[in-house]
Amino acid sequence: MKSNRQDSGKFWDRRSKIYDAQVIPEYKSAYKKTVKRSAHFLNEEDRVLEIGCGTGNATIPLAGCVKEITAIDTSREMMDKAKEKAAKAGKTNIHFIKKDLMELGEKAGSFDAVTAYNVLLYMKNQDQVLRRIHKLLKPGGIFISATDCLARSFAPVAVEKFWKSKMGLMPYVSFESPIGLMRKIQKQGFLVLEIVNLHQNPPNIFIVAQKIEKR
Repeated sequence: MKSNRQDSGKFWDRRSKIYDAQVIPEYKSAYKKTVKRSAHFLNEEDRVLEIGCGTGNATIPLAGCVKEITAIDTSREMMDKAKEKAAKAGKTNIHFIKKDLMELGEKAGSFDAVTAYNVLLYMKNQDQVLRRIHKLLKPGGIFISATDCLARSFAPVAVEKFWKSKMGLMPYVSFESPIGLMRKIQKQGFLVLEIVNLHQNPPNIFIVAQKIEKR
């Protein structure tokens, strides 16, 4: 069977048509908690990078807490949905860019905070991504993520993603444990400040980590 994992952008373009209708009913509470907890670690002078902004479910409410957000995604269709929502909400401090993180030309230390909501589990190169995030953050900068950790989870969504990923019907999916993900983040030069589960089945793990200089 031919794999279409290389067409990640196209996969999410297709998903954009039904994404909010499928995800919001299940994760509405988790999104609210994500935004509330994230806002605690942000301030109105922060320049923020959001990786994988999707349809803007966290981007738009958090725009009111910071100076500006650079929101990136590899899916044009997902980003167009986010742009529409931002326009309706009157949020003018969000700059949408269709790019992969590894292609972003920003200099080291460009951001006060980097966020990645429900995207790390789709990244096969997590270590490389975390190193890039560390580099883009200012000294003492904050990395905030929320990610489904599917290891040992028998939730229907976890089982479905396992088989679809194995069969090449969707992009790569990571089956990480909360502790495993936390240790990956720590390994790349971060001090974990908070780790909490926002959703029971599967667990959606919210982690806040601060950049420290590697020895």
